[in-house]
Amino acid sequence: MRNYLLVFIIPGLLLGGCSEPTTEESDSKHSAAVSTESGKASHAEPADLQKAISIPIESRPYITVAAVSPQTFTATVQAPSRVEFRAKALSTVGAVVAGRLGKINVQVGDRVKAGTALATLESSEAAQMRGDVARAKAELQRAEDRAKRQALMQKSGVGLEIERAEADIQLRQARADYARSVQAVRLLGEGADQSIVLRAPIDGVVLRVNASIGAAVEAGAVLFELGEPGALWIVADVFDNDLPLIEKRAKASIQISSLPGPVSGHVVAISAAMQPDLRRGAVYIELNDSHLILKPGLFARASIEAAGPHRIVLPTTAVLIRDKKHTVVYVESSDGQFEARNVTIGQARDGQVPILDGLGEGDRVVISGALLLDSAAAMLL
Repeated sequence: MRNYLLVFIIPGLLLGGCSEPTTEESDSKHSAAVSTESGKASHAEPADLQKAISIPIESRPYITVAAVSPQTFTATVQAPSRVEFRAKALSTVGAVVAGRLGKINVQVGDRVKAGTALATLESSEAAQMRGDVARAKAELQRAEDRAKRQALMQKSGVGLEIERAEADIQLRQARADYARSVQAVRLLGEGADQSIVLRAPIDGVVLRVNASIGAAVEAGAVLFELGEPGALWIVADVFDNDLPLIEKRAKASIQISSLPGPVSGHVVAISAAMQPDLRRGAVYIELNDSHLILKPGLFARASIEAAGPHRIVLPTTAVLIRDKKHTVVYVESSDGQFEARNVTIGQARDGQVPILDGLGEGDRVVISGALLLDSAAAMLL
């Protein structure tokens, strides 16, 4: 009897193990499959959609969007400045060869004319170079005589063609040596034997004397600096973001430390080079009153009108700063969808900031409430 019972129980257990899964197990597997598929779909979304930001409908009244277009942006760029000589109004006088100063005829502050003798330099190299001229001249005379003699001998039928050709070659070489030595002495300047007279190249004022009587100087050493006080201009150091706002002939007002009130001027040149350590560029301003008594090196403050071409202008509330170096605005790409866009800005004035690059006419920009969108973007990045 016991054996009969076992026969009926064992097949029943086997059938129970092969039965269909329960409802809970089926739902669990279905959920896992759906989760896997949705994960795949999420990874398949394009990057642009991942960067897009949407906000709830109830939050949209806190955001103001406006279409932008270029407009005239009038502002004033402030920049530290200084008084400097123009390039053509500054000159230096130096030693062409090594020597010793035997005489100095001027001192700082003296006004001199072009050609005025500033000092006398004694140099053994100068004596040698002048001696080389005399030797080269004598050699040239001998070469000319030899060439004439060979020409006459060949014409008389007693000379050889090869000797005449060799004499012509020696003559050309002697002429080249003489011309080279004369040019070298011409660079020395006026003087005789070992003396060299140093003369002023321009009209101006002696700004600096870098040596004293009896001092030994090396070749190339700058001994005097000259400048024309009437040929001064203002050099303003302008930030790189503001340089595109400034154009030639723009009006400027300059406050100079030695003058009681501001003076007027206009921009005449803008430097193409930048100071990499300060991120500034030089703007050169010419004063309208050329009779002002100024000195190079004076500090000043320039206010330059920045009425450049038409630009897009936004309120400062529309521009956000990220990582202390990136400036971004939010543009409505579609209804209720926003995306961050990098922009280059100029200097803000009176709550308005010009956009130099990054936006175009017709873009719909968030002009208020951008911080609400930026907090959402921070969670997506």
